Amino acid sequence: MTLKASGGVGGTVGAFNFIRRVGFPSTLEVVSVLVTIASLATVLALPLAGVSLQATLLFALLAVVIPSIVGETANSILILHGDKVLNFRRLIGMEILSWFLLVVALPLGAIAGVAVSNPTLWIDGFFTVVVISLPVRFLTIASISSMPPRKKFSASALAPTLAIFSFLALRSGVGLSGVSDALLIRGVIAFVVGLVLSAAGVSRIIRNVERSGTPEVRDSPLTLFRVFLQHWLKSDPEPLERRLGALGTQGMIEGSILGFSGSKGAVGCVVVSNFHPGPYRDLGSGGLPTKLKASMERSKGGIVQVPHGISNHQLNIVSQTDVQRVIEKAVEQYPTATPIQDSSAMVRSTVGEAKASGQVFGNVAFLTLTLSPADMEDLPSEVAVEIEREAQARGLTAIVADAHNSLSSQTSITSEQARKLVEASVKVLDQLANPRKSPFKAGSAADPLDEFRLEDGIGPGGLSSLVVRNGNQMVAYLTIDGNNMHTGVREALLEDLETIGVADGEIMTTDTHLVTGLVRSTLGYYPVGAHLDLGLLKQKVRETVQRAIGAMDESTAGFSKFSIEVRVLGSETFQTITSFVGRIARRIARQFYILEVLTLAATLIILFLP
Repeated sequence: MTLKASGGVGGTVGAFNFIRRVGFPSTLEVVSVLVTIASLATVLALPLAGVSLQATLLFALLAVVIPSIVGETANSILILHGDKVLNFRRLIGMEILSWFLLVVALPLGAIAGVAVSNPTLWIDGFFTVVVISLPVRFLTIASISSMPPRKKFSASALAPTLAIFSFLALRSGVGLSGVSDALLIRGVIAFVVGLVLSAAGVSRIIRNVERSGTPEVRDSPLTLFRVFLQHWLKSDPEPLERRLGALGTQGMIEGSILGFSGSKGAVGCVVVSNFHPGPYRDLGSGGLPTKLKASMERSKGGIVQVPHGISNHQLNIVSQTDVQRVIEKAVEQYPTATPIQDSSAMVRSTVGEAKASGQVFGNVAFLTLTLSPADMEDLPSEVAVEIEREAQARGLTAIVADAHNSLSSQTSITSEQARKLVEASVKVLDQLANPRKSPFKAGSAADPLDEFRLEDGIGPGGLSSLVVRNGNQMVAYLTIDGNNMHTGVREALLEDLETIGVADGEIMTTDTHLVTGLVRSTLGYYPVGAHLDLGLLKQKVRETVQRAIGAMDESTAGFSKFSIEVRVLGSETFQTITSFVGRIARRIARQFYILEVLTLAATLIILFLP
């Protein structure tokens, strides 16, 4: 069998880091920023033009701040009422972007006015900023809002129109009586021309996006973008899941359960499945490891571990309905009988950077694979197929976990690394084919790791541990609810466990995608240990394993498998969507740049040509 490189899914980190910032700070903070921009711009400029300090502050308040707040209040309450994303806070964020250049334009206009003895030249700067903000306003509202076109036009034009009218009313009210009628007429004409250019230009951009993108992503690109924002910013995944479900395909989710029981009942189990916990955050199967763990613990007892199986973005489950079906299927197929009475010791094999460990329970071989301390990512499915075939040839049934426990930068598994992992696994299987087996003890314990947050790279599933004693050997299997592990942390934790008598073991992660897109980082999230107190994590791991050791009991094991067909979002579809987003963003940026240049040129011609 040819082992392929695992390409993963590219293009998502930049999207995570960009979209994460769309949320904006609190309402008070964005209003404060708006007031600061307006005040700073006017204080730096108007006194140079001979305007009094009182008139300067009134201008900032009456020509910029109040029209913006009144306009966006009316937008959020009346015109855009019910919009899923554009609330007052985010609309004020748009105002900040729209007025930001005022800090440059007003002082430059005032300084130029002093140089040419034209004290009203700063007013041209004001009109210029208002007009060139129009494309920003129209494009923002047109692309994000799902309201009808007439409401979008009204919402885009309202705040700047109020600013123009307010400025005109200020002419004789706060020391601006020297402003000529000709200048005001030119300013109003420039504003009207800007409205026409912005509305027409943005409408053309939107049509181009829809026309070119719909055949490629098989859906309306902007509708897809809007429901994406609705999920990201409003924690409402259902509309996006419904859209992605239509783009997905049928996929087979398979899993294996190795359950342990003692004299007092369930010790716990290890569930290894080929579903992928993605594509990001709580969309689809992003949080499935946590949900599966919690559900099985409620219904079956003990401590459940859901380490990352050999899977990739080809098997992201799309809908919460299908996620629940997978959970119900796994619970239904939980091994109630536990006929396995004995186990072997854990054995290891290394081929280059590839490491495999294995321990057999009856004829069920539990294998864990890692490249640590080299970087590793999702393994190609062919690795599992090849290892399972080799196990069957030796009379064994294999459960294979991708430990997913070493990452410091974006990477992909190469075909050579995949081959080495299979080779190391085969060497382990050779050792497990005819091992010395004996009765074993097992104990489990868990810690929610409440001291850490999603932003630190730790999911709500926390830490789960299973300790197995066979003869004089005591090994520990640990699963942390995170997306991979920072390079070197695995080795540090295993070394620390040696101090309490643990001879060997493996530290695995769930690959949960609940932690993705919450922080600005090179990966779009923090692997376990990259952004937390490692000393505290060591302590929590050590204490949890000690509790599992204290709970050890003579045990037996049971094994079962399950499979279910669900709707999945394959990697090709996901890559098509993400790569399209990148290309269309660049295309929009080019067209938007042309629109801004055209609007600026028209404004300058109207304001300054005799």
